[in-house]
This record gives sequence, structure tokens and C-alpha cells, in this order.
Amino acid sequence: MPVGGTRVRLPLPLVVLVAGTLVSVLGDSVASFALILDARELGPPWWVTIVLFAELVPPLFLAPALGVLVDRFDVRTVWISAVLVQAVCFTAAAAVPDFFTRVALIAVANVFAVASSAAAFRLTPELAGPVPTQRANSLVAGAVSFAFILGPGLAAAVHDVAGSTVLLVANAVSFLVVAVLVRAVVRVAPRGDLEVGSRFWTQAGDGLRVLRGSPLVWVVLGLAAGIVFTTSIEGVAGVQYLPEVTGSNSLFGLLVSIWAFGALLGSLVSGHRWLEGREIDLVVWGGALIGTALLVEGLVPRTWVIAAVFVLGGLGNGLHNVGIRTTIHRHIPENAHGRAWSYYSVMVNACVVLGYLLGTPWGVLSAQALIILSGALTLLVSTYAIWRIRNLAKDATSRRVA
Repeated sequence: MPVGGTRVRLPLPLVVLVAGTLVSVLGDSVASFALILDARELGPPWWVTIVLFAELVPPLFLAPALGVLVDRFDVRTVWISAVLVQAVCFTAAAAVPDFFTRVALIAVANVFAVASSAAAFRLTPELAGPVPTQRANSLVAGAVSFAFILGPGLAAAVHDVAGSTVLLVANAVSFLVVAVLVRAVVRVAPRGDLEVGSRFWTQAGDGLRVLRGSPLVWVVLGLAAGIVFTTSIEGVAGVQYLPEVTGSNSLFGLLVSIWAFGALLGSLVSGHRWLEGREIDLVVWGGALIGTALLVEGLVPRTWVIAAVFVLGGLGNGLHNVGIRTTIHRHIPENAHGRAWSYYSVMVNACVVLGYLLGTPWGVLSAQALIILSGALTLLVSTYAIWRIRNLAKDATSRRVA
């Protein structure tokens, strides 16, 4: 990226962070998608919800404590340890054939995913070196999106041939690769800034207090929570609706990959110089693009139309994700980044769980109707968010003038 007329080379630790994110998220996406396909083929619609809940519910209870580990102890050690536990969980899941045992093991793995994610998040500015934080966040978010481009299609293809066991093994291997990369390259990581003698659960609660202590962050996260909740209504409904529209699992996986392709574009665009310092705009306008795409998805059940608007929705998704990461990095003290990110993860998971519950076709509304509802509500929340943020900016300007 040009800085003062020169181009800053990406430091090796940042490259490892981006590559490690790509490898681990790709492994997670293929394993998760494989189990979703198992659930869809073996059981009723609520089995899909069970798989999704296994990824979301357990971290709700333990994420604050895991955030303390990141802020209190050596970040590099916490990162590597959490990744290795995830590798063990997926290895065990591959070794057992029972569907619900596999789901339980994945639930355990996703608890430790919060710790590894929070550690990587806290280290991002340090690993970025001379690269601006928003640019580093755009690369990390881009790696996540690229993994989701490859993941669903790869999972669907391998699942049809070899089943889900092979994909679970591949995910376990991906975590081992990440552990090796982090140990080899991330040589220096700061110890946590928290006093070990302090009360552990008091420090866990400090994460929420830090978020509430920043009026801007608290408002933005509240608006983001609304966007996450309304978009998540499409999650389970889409698993039922899109295969019916496309007529195959492979095309369904392709549509998911197309959304991820749009998210990759949005992530990379958000790292451009002319968007530097506009992280709040990325959050709310990204939500508006997502809502538009979901509404069209439900109103026009044509594969090619959905593919086109999924590029737009994915673009908004990428903008939104980078905006959130950068907002927390810039407006929350560094020594609370681990706990702040953990509480943000709690908020996201809780909103997604509620959205999935509402979006499960229980027989009251069809999957298509639920997707239309998801798009309409997301647009409504995003429009309010844009208005609210503009008013906050006007108030801040008025106070400075006064």
C-alpha cells in the first residue's frame, strides 16, 4: 500500500496471520458444511439447526473467560494451545461415526475457537507492523472470505464421494498447520497486561464495561447486533430454500461460494486508502447491501438472479466485517482487546442463535417467506443505523463547535 510515495511490504508475521486464517477457516468451513449436509440428508430440518447451534451456543458461556486468558497471559502461547485443542477435537470427531457425538465434539472445538480468534485479533496490529490496522483487517477478512469461496463447493464435492469423515480429518490437519506456522514465525508476543493476582471473573466482566465505556462503540455494536440478528434469519431457511431453487447440493454450494467471493471483494476494497478512518460507514452501509441481497433472494427464486445479488450481499458482508474489527481496534484500549473481542463474539453468537431459531421453518412460514422477512428487516435496521450514525456525527460536530 502506498505510504509517503513508497509501497510497504507485508511483514512475514502478518503474512502468517493471513495464511493461518485462510487454512483454519477453510478447514472449518468444509467440516461444518459436511455436517450440515449430513444433517439435511439424515434427519428433519431442526438437525441443521442443531449443527449450527453447536458452533454458536457453547462459546456464549465461556467466551468472556477465554478473553481474559488472552489479555492476561502470553498471547502466542494461548493461541497455539487453543489451536491444538481444536485439532484434537476434530481428530476425535473423525474417529467416531455417531452424528450427535460429532456435533458435541465440534461444540467443544468452537469454545476454543474463541480463544484462538481473540488471540489473533489482539496480535493483529503488532503483526501488521507498518501496515495500517484497517488494511491488515481487510487482509484477514479477505482470507476468511476466500476460504468460504473454496469451502462449500469443496465440501459438497468431497462429501458426495467420500463422506464427512475425510473432511473432519482435513480440518484437524489444518489446525496443526496453523500451530506450526505460529510457533515458527510469531517469535515475540506481549504478555498480558492484567495482573495475575486480580480476580479472574472481575476481569472477565471488565470486557463488557470497556465496551460500554465507549459511547460510539456501544452504539455501533448495538446496531451491528440488529443487523446480525436479522441476516441470520436467512441462515437455516436458506439451507432449505436454496437447494430447492438450484436443484442440487453442488449449485447450492456454488451460491454460498459466490457470496464469499463478494465478501472477498468487500474486504479488499475496505482496505483502500480512501476508506481509511471510515470504519463506521463500512458497518452500516455493508448491512444495507446485505439486506438488499437477501430481499431479492427471497422475492426472485431464480438461480442466476440470486447469484448476481449474492455478489452484492457478499460485498456488504466484507465491508461490515472489516468495519467492526477496525472499530474495536481503534476505539478500545489495547490491553482489553482480547476481552472486547470475546464479548463481541458473545453478542454475535447470541444474535445468530436467535436468528436461526426464528429462521427455522417450523411450519408457520415457508423458507422463502422467512428469507423475505430477513431481507426486509435487515434493510430496516440498516436504514435506522445510517440515520443514527449521522445524528451522532452531527452531535459530535456541534459539541466541537460549541
